[in-house]
Amino acid sequence: MDGVIRGVNVGGNCSGIPTPQGFVYFDDRYKGKPLVFVGTIGLIPRAVNGASSVEKCARAGDAVVIAGGRVGKDGIHGATFSSEALTSGSPATAVQIGDPITQKKMSDAIVKEARDLNLYTSVTDNGAGGISCSVAEMAKESGGFEVDLEKVPLKYPGLSPWEIWVSESQERMTFSIPKAKVSQFIDLMKRRGVEAVAIGTFTDTGRGLVRYRGKTVFDMSLDFLHNGLPRKELAQTYTPVKRTKKMPAAEADYTKAFTDMLKRLNITSFEFISAQYDHEVQANSVIKPLQGKGKVNGNASVIRPVLTSKKGVVLSQALFPSYSEIDPYRMAACSIDTAVRNAISVGGTLDSLAILDNFCWCDSLNAERLGQLVRAAEACYDYAVAYGTPYVSGKDSMFNDFKGFDKDGNAVRLSVPPTLLISSFGVIDNVEHCQSIDFKAEGDLVYVLGITYDECAGSEYELYLQQRDRTITASEVPAVDAVKNAALYREFENALKNNLIASSISVERGGLAVALAKSCVAGKLGASADLVKLAAKSDRDDVLLFSESQGRFLVSVDPKKKEQFEKAFSGSALSCIGTVGSASIEIRSVHGTKAVSCTLETAAETYRATFRNF
Repeated sequence: MDGVIRGVNVGGNCSGIPTPQGFVYFDDRYKGKPLVFVGTIGLIPRAVNGASSVEKCARAGDAVVIAGGRVGKDGIHGATFSSEALTSGSPATAVQIGDPITQKKMSDAIVKEARDLNLYTSVTDNGAGGISCSVAEMAKESGGFEVDLEKVPLKYPGLSPWEIWVSESQERMTFSIPKAKVSQFIDLMKRRGVEAVAIGTFTDTGRGLVRYRGKTVFDMSLDFLHNGLPRKELAQTYTPVKRTKKMPAAEADYTKAFTDMLKRLNITSFEFISAQYDHEVQANSVIKPLQGKGKVNGNASVIRPVLTSKKGVVLSQALFPSYSEIDPYRMAACSIDTAVRNAISVGGTLDSLAILDNFCWCDSLNAERLGQLVRAAEACYDYAVAYGTPYVSGKDSMFNDFKGFDKDGNAVRLSVPPTLLISSFGVIDNVEHCQSIDFKAEGDLVYVLGITYDECAGSEYELYLQQRDRTITASEVPAVDAVKNAALYREFENALKNNLIASSISVERGGLAVALAKSCVAGKLGASADLVKLAAKSDRDDVLLFSESQGRFLVSVDPKKKEQFEKAFSGSALSCIGTVGSASIEIRSVHGTKAVSCTLETAAETYRATFRNF
């Protein structure tokens, strides 16, 4: 974890990129192959010098030019490494060595100068597969290529031709540049401290040709290169999981469960991570990673990339690996709904929201694992269509498994839980309508939007109970009603635009009790709530407190706006469950007794306890 945190810091902030959003998730099954997801978003002009800036086309006769870092053995087999089970024989060279300073110099030279001078006709990052993929992909535009590998700058001697061809060493881009502009481009890069060199030519021959010191080492038709691999046929089966509900006897007081939940790795404060990053680089943060006076990690953030405009960009994400083995369809549905709802909670709108799917799955040769993947993919389609949120990017990797030995020499095989990260981002018309999670004023009314169901399977609460009693099983994974939720989200958007909401938080991992605690701690204000007033389909206090039912928000509202607020949500389930105020968090049971009684100070200390010494 420490290494990942340092890597994100160096890779982003050292290149002048802010880090406004993030999350951590823990599961013992990630021991074998920890997963790291990193995403970026930027602005691009619609047109440059009167021509579209989003269309590119390498032309026959253009030079193949690479710029940026030199090529080394680091990153060889990086792409295949990401989709293979880890073993004791896995190559250390698969991991690339980053150089953010070179990246910063190169990116500035490209987007601030070379692009606007029309010095290139096409450009592609040297990511997976290195120049083998970037050149071959761009050659689809022209119809062929020729490359001389001895011209590629190396970090050190001794690389074989194939290693130069497939290395994924970082901070490199490939360009197609008209022959008349090659010298101008290389000179510009040199003056900016970036190495650039022509290594070949794009052609229209229909073939890819690679030479090394005059000898042909690669000669293949472009059609075979891109389409020649036979389609692999895999078998998939899916066996629905049947559960017999077994919950513990109801307790008279859930205060201990409440504070224990706040300490859990997947709920507790990770302020120590957020505080290491600079989210104020470029000075464009609106809704920040740590929100309120109490500095609580939010579910979403908002940036304002153009300071002369009130428009903003919302960023959020969601994943529920603990649901995957129970119901992968609902797991994917919940991930989409939560990523969307998190964005809506701070000011996003369904009219301008896109999502990304990031699959990290297990052995795809295992028919059951592939069956789970098919179910998750079906939900990805169904709910993206239901919410009108297009997929604009994403990734996938299989075989996130580990095969090795334990300390006693016994064979060990460990697979990650099937993991789907859904990221969301969108444009906000006016950042002045955005809202954060912290309670703002004593006396404000506390509302829950949406209905709470008996849906604790795979939840943090069920996992918490199973640490005490392995035989505990909850009812089912939360279901998502996209039609009902979308209507609520539309109402929510309008309520924010009309300044009817004083604070808002999406109810997600840990349920209502955790959402209430976070809003209290963030605002340094207590609250009193009554579960009997909650719109719900259960009479168990613990279910109402910790169920992770989807489509819910916890908000606070100025009492003066009560009538207008309730009218704005006339078509949705609405529960006024309490008020903001006092120095404690008090939650009354459905039976009229105290379900939770905790001082605000204790809640804040408990929320930060797990990583206090990090």
